[in-house]
Amino acid sequence: MKKEKRIMIRPPAYSDMLQNYYEEKFLRLRAERQARLAAVATPEEARDYAAWARRTVRGAFMLPEERTPLYACVTADMEEDGVLTEAVLFEPRPCYLASALLYRPAGEVADGSLPAVLGLCGHSQNGKSCDTYRTFARTLAKIGFLVLLVDPAGQGERLQFVRTAGDRFSDCCVFEHNQLGKMLGLFGDSFACWRVWDAMRALDYLLSRPEADVSRVGVTGNSGGGTMSTYLWALDDRLTMAAPGCYVTSFYRNFDNELPVDAEQAVPGLAAAGFEMADFLIARATEPCLILGRGNDFFDPRGTREAFDECRKIYELLGTPERIRLFTEAGEHGYGPGNRRAMYRFFAGEAGLDGETEELSAGTDLQAAPDGQVNWIPGSRTLPEFLSGWCGEPIPEPMGVRDFLAQAGVTASVAVPDYKVLRNGRVDSKVISIFGLRSEPGILAFLHLCDGREWNCLPAEEKAVLIVAARDGEEELLAASRPEDGARLFTLDVRGFGKSFPLTSDRDSDFFSPYGTEYFYDAAGVMVDSPLFFGRVRDVLAALAFLRAGNYREIRVVGRGVSLLVTAFACCAAPELWNSLTLEGAPASMRDLVRKAVYPEPQSYAPRGMLRHFDLAELYAELAVGHSLKLA
Repeated sequence: MKKEKRIMIRPPAYSDMLQNYYEEKFLRLRAERQARLAAVATPEEARDYAAWARRTVRGAFMLPEERTPLYACVTADMEEDGVLTEAVLFEPRPCYLASALLYRPAGEVADGSLPAVLGLCGHSQNGKSCDTYRTFARTLAKIGFLVLLVDPAGQGERLQFVRTAGDRFSDCCVFEHNQLGKMLGLFGDSFACWRVWDAMRALDYLLSRPEADVSRVGVTGNSGGGTMSTYLWALDDRLTMAAPGCYVTSFYRNFDNELPVDAEQAVPGLAAAGFEMADFLIARATEPCLILGRGNDFFDPRGTREAFDECRKIYELLGTPERIRLFTEAGEHGYGPGNRRAMYRFFAGEAGLDGETEELSAGTDLQAAPDGQVNWIPGSRTLPEFLSGWCGEPIPEPMGVRDFLAQAGVTASVAVPDYKVLRNGRVDSKVISIFGLRSEPGILAFLHLCDGREWNCLPAEEKAVLIVAARDGEEELLAASRPEDGARLFTLDVRGFGKSFPLTSDRDSDFFSPYGTEYFYDAAGVMVDSPLFFGRVRDVLAALAFLRAGNYREIRVVGRGVSLLVTAFACCAAPELWNSLTLEGAPASMRDLVRKAVYPEPQSYAPRGMLRHFDLAELYAELAVGHSLKLA
């Protein structure tokens, strides 16, 4: 039998829709901030701007109120090249272990005599064991510093998904970070806060050492460590000098360049507050800071120069232009030798030491945990185990689903959307008609129907079935059968699905990639207070309003796959717009997913913060009031 040939006239591509939508938001925020900064013209206005930056960043990080005992212990030590190295374990949170290496000049050291530097690692899979980080730490110790180098969570000896020697999660630490980030987000927490708290507690330990001079304290790091150095500099006044490397550019440049940032680099709502990366440094204006960069870094050097110029303006108005500096060397992303030498000279100059010295090698590595992983120590807890414990506790702030949606700007008042009629595609004797619903400025949600004729307006019938597609509404429409009762069948692509599936951000076509396109736009939405999830809820509401306005008296809704929770929340927001709801593959509980620790659903699958207020049982209960609800 001859296979039927499929002839399809494709509608225009909308793969850049999400990029354009969020770019407009970043551009608007950028222009507003630039205007604010340009208006700063006096020392008093500069102090006011710096105070605003300080308040804003400190309000963005939800950190624990209590500093619990560190229970620090030295587990090993060695002397090499005139440097004493100690392997250290401590507890940033109860039973949550951190591994570190402490470096100081060998021999007798008087109390309070050594300026201190906290070294924060970038995204090296082996964390503090990375040769580059051990090299700079040992060299600083040779110069005369007390240096603490700490493993980040998910790296080195602190892998959070490895409980036994046979466990494995990923060879890429940022995948582990992003998995942790999406789980923390369900509780309204963020991986950035956990990372910053780890760094603060590491600083607590460093300054608790009798050798430390608490009046001369620096922080440095590269990439992810540059991120944490920048954050900590703005948040902790005990630091007196900072040298962040290969991070400082701008939120706008990262997004414009389609660069997915890591979970700890997407601080919720910070960009929406009108804040930019330079403001982390402006928050400490007049204090000495050296920005380090590389000429071919993927963290855009243009943004690095812009950030430096913005900082310098404030520093100049406050009479300390020499205290903000920029050093850039040629090369790709990394803590290069030129950057390291600039950092040595900077810290040594601020501490009154001689920074001109020959750089040491990385030397011999030390292990802090007996078997190489802190989570193999009896009594330790991983971050996923903290989250699993939260799942067994009462809901901390109970709230109805509609109230939760209203807080996010999603209400039952839904306007009938304007729409465009796309040119039709033909499959054999059938025609696919497509309506591009304008659910909000810059966004189209695509509603499909399939018939023997072309529809340029909504066909007049009484019953409709709306399938909110799992990935591609056109394909799912062609695979479906028309309902037995003759109801008109529609499929819907919400933003980022089907015809608007993005081809940006490394063109990663794997929807479930923990570092791909879906993650990129969700993280951007979190930063600008326009989450992808709630945007998709609005797309479903627009489709329901469109059908109801077309005199469909009975609307049966089907949500499936990664679209089912978006569909459920939309139906909860506007119960008057639908009659029955089927959720195919519905989970019983988001808490159950968190307890699994590793699950494939993307960060955008469920709304940020929902588990602080309710779980799916409460959502399903609200949906069932006065309606038919089927969990398939």
